Amino acid sequence: PATQYNYTEIGFKKIKAPQLVFDLIREFYETNKANKHVEQWGRAYTYTNNWVSPTYMVSVEDSGLRGAGSLIKSKIWEGIRPIIEEWTGHKLKPTSLYGIREYTTGAILSTHVDRIPLVSSCIINVAQDLDEPWPLEVYDHAGMAHNVTMEPGDLVLYEVQSSSLLLALSF
Repeated sequence: PATQYNYTEIGFKKIKAPQLVFDLIREFYETNKANKHVEQWGRAYTYTNNWVSPTYMVSVEDSGLRGAGSLIKSKIWEGIRPIIEEWTGHKLKPTSLYGIREYTTGAILSTHVDRIPLVSSCIINVAQDLDEPWPLEVYDHAGMAHNVTMEPGDLVLYEVQSSSLLLALSF
């Protein structure tokens, strides 16, 4: 959007997730993956091709899941926030952290811009069952597409005017 302020030089960066945070997320997923839920998207929702390849969620907010709730959310945020703040050069306020999304074979997450007035996001690859790294297409500030391949433990920071955290899983 025209109102976007660029906080970083290129707009994205791939690094390794902090080991303690990754271990916490991975343990939560392994403990609760049998209780994943199909995500329900509206009929006009086109960010994913969910009608062909459904996505599943293991929500850190689902009180029915072991270890879910404010404690795990706080631990994840406090482990990731310093990285995002150092990257953007600004103190940030967490706005959303909803859980681990599992993408199935053939799933597409379409190019989109998150809601304003937020600042930045990151994706952490939690696990995958692929014969190759998971491709993520990210656009830089100049509008150039970059294919960023991810493996478990990788974290991609990106500016989307959103301060959210997506924990990704691909099968």
